[in-house]
Amino acid sequence: MKMLFTFLLTSVFTIASFAQVETCDCKKDLDFLVKKMKRMPSFKEQVKNQKENEFDALYAQLASKMTEKLPIEACFILLSQQMDFVKDYHAYVKLNTGFIKKDAGEDTISKFKNSIRFKNHPRTDKDIETLKTELSQKPTSSFEGIYEQGEDFVMGIYKNDGKDTYDGIVLESKNPLWETGQIKFSATKNAYGNYDLYYYDSNTYRPYYAKNLQFENDRIWGFKKEKNENSFEFIENDTLNWDFKIGRDGSQYIRMKTFSGSSSNRRAQENFISEMEQKLTAGNLILDLRTNGGGSYEVSDPFLKLFKKKEVKVYVITNQFTGSNAEQFTVKLRELEGTVHLGQTTRGILAYGSDKKSPVSPSGYFTYNTTDMNFHDPFFKYEGTGVVPEIKLDFDTDWIEQTIEILNNTK
Repeated sequence: MKMLFTFLLTSVFTIASFAQVETCDCKKDLDFLVKKMKRMPSFKEQVKNQKENEFDALYAQLASKMTEKLPIEACFILLSQQMDFVKDYHAYVKLNTGFIKKDAGEDTISKFKNSIRFKNHPRTDKDIETLKTELSQKPTSSFEGIYEQGEDFVMGIYKNDGKDTYDGIVLESKNPLWETGQIKFSATKNAYGNYDLYYYDSNTYRPYYAKNLQFENDRIWGFKKEKNENSFEFIENDTLNWDFKIGRDGSQYIRMKTFSGSSSNRRAQENFISEMEQKLTAGNLILDLRTNGGGSYEVSDPFLKLFKKKEVKVYVITNQFTGSNAEQFTVKLRELEGTVHLGQTTRGILAYGSDKKSPVSPSGYFTYNTTDMNFHDPFFKYEGTGVVPEIKLDFDTDWIEQTIEILNNTK
């Protein structure tokens, strides 16, 4: 994310877009962050010898920008830059406040749109109609192009002249908070060929960092190119955390939507695994982990023992939103004899984790999602890169149908 931070600090931080009432003692918040970072397993594993000198040099560089109180968004960028020194995709800085309350009424919206904060929000200097024409002619494989974000936005992703950064520009908006020409996010391609985004929430203008997002099937995160309606990497009407089905070919299908360690999900898992002890009889099992964001190994790992006991051949499906413990589970599944991994490369966020309450900065404006769980060995090699499937599935037909075809051909 280094290039993105450089772009923000040279092209955005120097203008008045951060003008706002709220300021903070950013140096005090930085010192607190560094103290917390040094306790993280990821810091202890990675920041050694020369890396320590580099970490200290970055701290000195950032601290030099904090000789007086800073607008909270400017501080947010600087703090995030320090946190990003360690390759740990579970660790991030969160700004605790937006610049307008969610679901604000018309009067509040009107006042906000007359505020300095809104008027100085970054905007493109390009003619929108010309930009639409230009982006509509970009090839399908290009990251640049015209995208939809839900039903509210038509977005244009455009590469900045002479830079390796991109702007996400509002081309059309049905959201009363946003106007044509505003920049909703900035992005840069990272070392893994994915994209890091600095973006603003649609309803509160709260800035966030979203790191290491894949661009595949004309999709980057929640933004999809408007002419591509294929979404087979997702599951339609995905409402059940635990689901079991028998296919017409006799294969069995299990959906695991989350490995959350909540008490209710633990109870549901116990009931489900007990049920599977009786029902899991087929030799081939399709295990669907698409968009499973992870959770607790105490919820996921008992299934490894069950699958081994039942001697099933597992066909496990993942997408780019399969993350954290679900990725660890995928790696462990691949160690079982006969397992086939299909779909899309996973999120790449599995070497560390957190099970403690995140600390709040001295100013109260920021929460530091620092990590305290260490899975560095054996999972660090997948951090950032994700777990690559043995068989990549096409985006133009149903993934379960593709898997069944592969399964039958294997027979």
